[in-house]
Amino acid sequence: MNDENQASFEEKNRAGKRTDRINERKASQNSIIAGLRKEQILDAAALTLIETGYTNTSLTKIAKKAGISTALISYYFPTKIELIEKLHTALLQKQEAYFHGKVSKAQTPLEMLYIYIRACLTYSEEHKNEYNALMEIIYNRRDENGSPFYKTFGNEETELLEKILEAVQRKNGFPGMKSVSLAIMINGAIRGYTMNTNASDKQNYETYCDELIEIVSMLAGFSKKYTYEPIIQ
Repeated sequence: MNDENQASFEEKNRAGKRTDRINERKASQNSIIAGLRKEQILDAAALTLIETGYTNTSLTKIAKKAGISTALISYYFPTKIELIEKLHTALLQKQEAYFHGKVSKAQTPLEMLYIYIRACLTYSEEHKNEYNALMEIIYNRRDENGSPFYKTFGNEETELLEKILEAVQRKNGFPGMKSVSLAIMINGAIRGYTMNTNASDKQNYETYCDELIEIVSMLAGFSKKYTYEPIIQ
């Protein structure tokens, strides 16, 4: 290869690399834009679910809430079912990340339990839109056989709580009780408050949380009054 051909080859090579870098930047930008657009759609879907209910929610109503065209939503989420499924997953992940983040700061199993209870009630208050949208999906979504989703949800909802309760029981807490039954009872007490539209008028969630923790502490057999001190080593 003579010098002229060599120079031409090197220039083409440099040009090709520049093109590759430009394409990579464009792809990255498009990915970011797509991610933001999906987040916008999911946020609008959550608000629409709260305002109109699961049955009355449609891609058209979600598009109106998001301020975009229905066609654009269909580009990312072809059907309402697919959109709701993605939203359901995103809401669960956000809630679970919140719970795990709080519980991970505990020093003892019992402290984990107290923090879990408080985190559940606090999340329902501080993230009302996400929580209410998630409840709307859980209690109204149907599987491919038409069964309510909450009946086929399995133990995912109580899995973290059951593990915490099992850890407390290894320290002699809740003698003679089954962790599954305890998890159902505690989650039921939490859900009962968050799903009762008049509950906050009768009692604020912080007071309710304190009282629920005290009751759970008494059931555990450690103290008549709960404490956040690491009383289980």
